[in-house]
Parts: sequence; C-alpha cells; structure tokens
Amino acid sequence: MKRRSMVIFLLIFLYLLGSAYAAEGPGGPSGSTGGGGDSVTKSGGKKIVKLDLDDMIGNLEKWKQDDPDEYEYMKKLLHIPFVPPKDYTVPTVLIWYPSNKTDITRNDELEIYAWVENDNPIEVRSDVYLWLEAKGPGEDNFTRVGSQRVILANEYSEKNNVTTRDWSGITPFVDSREVGNATFRIWFNDMHSTYHTDTMYGKPYQRDDYYSALELDLVNSPPEVDESSIRVDPPRARYNDPIRYEARFVDTDGDMINVTLHVLDDQKRELRNETQDAKSGTNATFVASQYGFFGEGDAGKNFSYFYTYGDGLNGNSTEIFSGPYLFPSPKIFVSDPDVEPADENRYWWQDYRFSLKVKNPEISNLRIDLYTSTPSHPNRYQETKTINTSEDAQDVLFDLRPFDVSDANQSFTYYFKYSATDQNSRESTGGISGDGINRKIVKYPIYSKVTVANILAVLLAALAVGIVIERRLYR
Repeated sequence: MKRRSMVIFLLIFLYLLGSAYAAEGPGGPSGSTGGGGDSVTKSGGKKIVKLDLDDMIGNLEKWKQDDPDEYEYMKKLLHIPFVPPKDYTVPTVLIWYPSNKTDITRNDELEIYAWVENDNPIEVRSDVYLWLEAKGPGEDNFTRVGSQRVILANEYSEKNNVTTRDWSGITPFVDSREVGNATFRIWFNDMHSTYHTDTMYGKPYQRDDYYSALELDLVNSPPEVDESSIRVDPPRARYNDPIRYEARFVDTDGDMINVTLHVLDDQKRELRNETQDAKSGTNATFVASQYGFFGEGDAGKNFSYFYTYGDGLNGNSTEIFSGPYLFPSPKIFVSDPDVEPADENRYWWQDYRFSLKVKNPEISNLRIDLYTSTPSHPNRYQETKTINTSEDAQDVLFDLRPFDVSDANQSFTYYFKYSATDQNSRESTGGISGDGINRKIVKYPIYSKVTVANILAVLLAALAVGIVIERRLYR
C-alpha cells in the first residue's frame, strides 16, 4: 500500500512539474533556453519535461527539510486510502498451544503457533504479517517475541483455507525478575488493518489448544546448595598458598546461580566478598590468591566464611564455616635433626647426643626443647637449650642419658620443640625415629670387678643380718 501511494505521488508530482514548465515556455520565465540535463518534447500538443531521478529525489528531500508542514499537506492531498474488495473478511487468527504445560519456568523453551484461517478467494486475499507478543509478570505492555512471520495469498490449504506459523524454542521470560501471570497474543496486519487477537474478538476465545490470548503461570524453584560439597582446601595453609573455596549449587529450573563468597576475619566481621555466576550442578570455585583475600599480615590468623546465592528471583545463605587457618610467617629455619649413641650397642645406660641445626636471624633467647618417647616413657621432656640471633646456622647439641632400665628392648622416637615458627609453619619437628634400645638390662658382665663386688656386698650384708638375728633369738 505504501509503494502504491508513493508511485501515485511521483506521477502527480511529475505531472505538476511538467505543466509548470510548459506554461513558462522552453526558455523559462525570462525566455531563456532550458539548461542542465532536462529535455523538453511535445506529445499531442503538450510539453513534457524529463527530469533526472536524482534531481527529483533531491527536491523532495529539500522540501521535507525546509517546509515540513507543506510537505505533509501535499502527502495528504496525494494519499488515496485503500478500500478492501467487496465481501472481504478479516482472517481468523488464533494462538495454537498444543502443550498441556501451564506452569512454565524462565528457561522452558516454548512451542507456540499461529493458526490462521482465510476464507477469502485467492484473488482477494492479501499477505498477512504476524508477530507473537508477550507480557510478563509485572509488565504493563506487550513486547514482540522472536521474528516476524509472513503468510502469502497462496499459502493456505486448499481443503480448509488454513495454515500455521510457528515460534519454536522461544524463552521470552529468561530475564524476568518476577513470577506470576504471563500472557501471549498475536499482532497481525492483512494489508488493510492491524489487529490484536486479545482484543479483536467480542469475548476471549479458548477451545482445546486454541486461544485468542494465552495465559500461563511463570513459576520458579529456588536454588539449593549441596552442603557436603562446601570446603576450603587446604584448611591450614600459608597466606600466599593457592587456597580454594568450593561449593556446588543446584537449581531444578536450570537457572544460572549468582554465588557470593563472604570471607570473615577472626571477629566474624566481613573482610572481603566476591561473586561468580555458576551453572546448576557445577562447583563455584574461588581461589584466594586470585582475589587477593590474604596478605602477609594475616599470617597466624584464623578465618571463616559463608555463601549467599540466588537465581534472580529467590535467594538464600549458608551457615558460617571455619577456615582457613593461616600459618604464622617463618621466623627460624631448622634442619638436620640427628641422634648418635655413645656406643653402637645402644644400651639404655649410655649417653646419647641429639643435635639440630637452627638459623635464627631475629629471635632473641630462642628456646629449643628436646623430648623422647618410648612405650615406657611417652613424650618425656629431657632438656632445653637457649640460643640467640645469628645469620648463620647454629648447631644445637644435647648430650645426656635419656633412658632407664625400663626402656630396654624398646624403640624410641624424639622431637625438638621451639618457641618460634619454622619454615614449615610448625613449632616442632614432629616425631623422628631413633631405632631400638638394646635388650640387655644389666650394665656389667658377671665376671667384672663391679659384679663380684656387688655379690660380695650382698653376701656380707646377708651374713651380718643373720648373725644379728641369731644372737637376739638365742641369747
């Protein structure tokens, strides 16, 4: 229809322009000869002016810009309204929704069709242009969904004059932030007028799977967290280790889940928070070093955390979980723990030398404690050494007799405990095996002078006691 009006407009414009030029004569108002690319010919006693198309378009654009009111008035004069043919009837257009699902989620892919019946003879029919329109919960106006569909005059079934057009796999409410009523209608134009299926009929139409306006309920299931998946790894670490927070979230509607990790200090105050979007059923992972959660000043502190999560419609939060504990920064460097018995027989009555290398660049009066463990004497404190600061590694030596007769034929371990944190973020070496103690429980052999002297001393003592008893009883 627009193309037809434009053709009529151009024909009248050319006619008027040609008539004006003919009235002025070939030389124009002052009798001058015509110039430019225009030519004048005679046909049936009338003068016809040929104009360049570019010139004509340029004149129209200039009129539209310089005198828009007159330009619009000229358009009204040239406009010829289209009159539908006699006995023309408007096509019947309905929404066809074959699915029985009336509760939909934002991610449901809908299959909605336009059902169109056109009983006009084919020579009277015109093209029909269709749009599917939707109005979500909380919205006042309809918006178009998908792309335009077109039905040509010959695209109807010969049997019943019916055809369909589909909008397949559409998700018009994927970004909705509300739940509730969702309405669909069809906008269409039959080259004569524009209609909306929800208002063009005397009353709403619904029969079987056919609707003048389709109303569905947009619903939502809130996301959930798999609490067994919540963890921080490792729970004890250095401040610059790649500490990972992980948790898995699930949304039965398949919505993307907005996950926020909240890191708390040792007073349960929020230190930092970071947010990610996670797909349902996948882990949300936050690596502390990537976000700069902790610094050197946090060494030796204990932290906690929790999550908040939502799908844009519903939200929730987890309980507070402990971790991580950050090891203190190392103050000393220890190495080469060792033990040497005085004799390779490893008797319980012998001296043993325990040693440790310690580099202590900043701690004054650093305490080093030695502990041994046997089944008879577990975690037995032995001795303490104190060293001062030094840029060089120092040998810390313990020369002592750590065992007694009850430790014979037993294995032992030992460890050093210190009053500062070492390079492994620990305050002790942990248990170190020292092998076994000889099974022999008597210190001297039977033929030794000490043994003979001991036996004689026992015999003499027994003899003296016997004499005393005999004299007292038989006096």
